[in-house]
Parts: sequence; structure tokens; C-alpha cells
Amino acid sequence: MILFIYGTGGAGVEVYDLAMRVNKIKKYYSEICFIDDFIDETDYYDTKTFHFTSCREYMKNDDAEFIIAVGEPMARRQLLDKVRAEGYSLATLIDETAIISDTAQISAGCIINAQAIVSAEVVLKENCLIMFGAVIGHHASIESNCVVCPKATVGGYSKVGMQTFLGLGSSMMQGVNIGSQAIVGMGSMVFRNVEDGTTVIGNPARVTKGSNEHRVFAKTTIDK
Repeated sequence: MILFIYGTGGAGVEVYDLAMRVNKIKKYYSEICFIDDFIDETDYYDTKTFHFTSCREYMKNDDAEFIIAVGEPMARRQLLDKVRAEGYSLATLIDETAIISDTAQISAGCIINAQAIVSAEVVLKENCLIMFGAVIGHHASIESNCVVCPKATVGGYSKVGMQTFLGLGSSMMQGVNIGSQAIVGMGSMVFRNVEDGTTVIGNPARVTKGSNEHRVFAKTTIDK
């Protein structure tokens, strides 16, 4: 089985390190490779790098799984659409130091990094990125393609909509709902519901002007 990691940026190398740690224990993947459509197909970070269109030829008769390793929620959705359109399977990567409740539901494509906590009855929809030390409280639900940054906290019984970004060290009060394509800034404290497509920052979190395209970062690989 080959694992293809889609993305070679900061998130990409973190996911590669995670995959290597997981594979040392489970020994599931014979190879772990990168995909980046905008750099040369060459060795990178001690492994091979391919364009997406080259994957099937390299796989030949081998089985493969794909994982999306970018930190921009919109890009996560677009890359997931490409992978799904080709009929490829998604991997799920969970660090051995993460604490995952037996009652949590983790969908395909999710990445849960070191020391994260996913509590009782949590629902994580597909292709979510949960970073180092993040906490997802009991009965919370997070829709697809979301990014929860290091040390961010999602309160119990809270809901997070699709393609939403929760910044470094941000926190949500229990029972707060955040809409789709929202952005919660670094260190923000969210005490009220956040509407779709809204950017909030501060303590308490207040609405501010964000990108009209609901992007977290000024440029991503999909711009190239």
C-alpha cells in the first residue's frame, strides 16, 4: 500500500512525519510519497514527489491511499474533489499520543495530530485537520474540510460548519455554533454563534473584514 500526501508545505511535512510515526507501529504502508503539482517530480524530504496526474502510472497494480495536507480549508475541499473524482481512497491518520473516545466518529481523510483530544460522542466529518494539542469537547460536531489549529478548543455540544478555520489557541464556549467558511482568528474567544462566511477575532470575538473568498492565507497552491 502506497500513501500519497497531497501538499509539500508546512502542513505537508508535518503530516509526513505523522505518517512515518504511525507506520513504524502499524507497518501499513510500503511507501509514503508527496504530491505537488507545482514543483518538479523529484526527491523531497527523503521521499519521492509526483504530480497528481502521475500517481496512477506509478501505482501500477499497487493499492494506494491519499491524504490532503494543506492548511487552507478551501484548498482542502478542492484537492479532495480531485482525489474523489479519480476514485481514490482516503487515508485516516491518528497520532498514537492523541486521546480519542471510543464513542467518537472519525470520518475518512481526517488527520489528528499529537496530543489532540477528541472527546465522547464527537463527530468529525471527512477531510478535517486537527492539529497538535487541539481539544474537541463532548458531543461536538465538525463538518468536512475544517482546520483546527494547535491548542484550539471546541466546546462541548458545539457545531462547526464546512471549510471553517479555527486559529491557533482560539476557544469556543460550550454550545456555540460556527457557520461554514468562517474564520476564527488566533487566540480569539468565541462566546456567540458565528454566521457563515464570517471572520471573527479578539476576546470576546467580534466580526471583522475578511477575504471575500473566505481564504485564511493570501496565497495557496491553488493560485499557481
